[in-house]
Amino acid sequence: MPLTKKEAAEYLGCSVRSIEAYTVKHELNPSRSKGTRGDINIYDESELDRIKTKREQVVYVQRPPASVTESATALQNTTSSLASIASNDAVRSLLIDVIREAFTAATAPQQLRHKTFLTVEEAAVMTSLKPRTLLRLIKEKKLKAKKIGNSWRIAPSDLDKLQK
Repeated sequence: MPLTKKEAAEYLGCSVRSIEAYTVKHELNPSRSKGTRGDINIYDESELDRIKTKREQVVYVQRPPASVTESATALQNTTSSLASIASNDAVRSLLIDVIREAFTAATAPQQLRHKTFLTVEEAAVMTSLKPRTLLRLIKEKKLKAKKIGNSWRIAPSDLDKLQK
């Protein structure tokens, strides 16, 4: 049964702009039909079902907790719940590896503190500031940094001075 853009959005449970984005990305290929105000896009229900199935397969992972002990418990809970979701062993092991990296990144600030110089991205992880903000502070000379090649390097002690 053919659907208009608005009906397709209601069918998928998304916005009309999302339908337009799927069309631009060629994930949906509507046919054209004459409407009362000109040509309109008509969407096939089978294509919408394919998109709906694809959207239902997305796995959302919770943000890792701040403390290391909570992080280990959350990692264990997440990996055990993935065992039931992913039927293929290769997919399951890949997902578990990605989740381990995400949880490891939560404890990264303690590991970065031992480095002599940090990149802007590493400093952003430590301070919870955006890299763009750190670059602005460097430009305004509120944060001391050295330019090595094309990138800025920041000493962890200078970050401590910034946070005080």
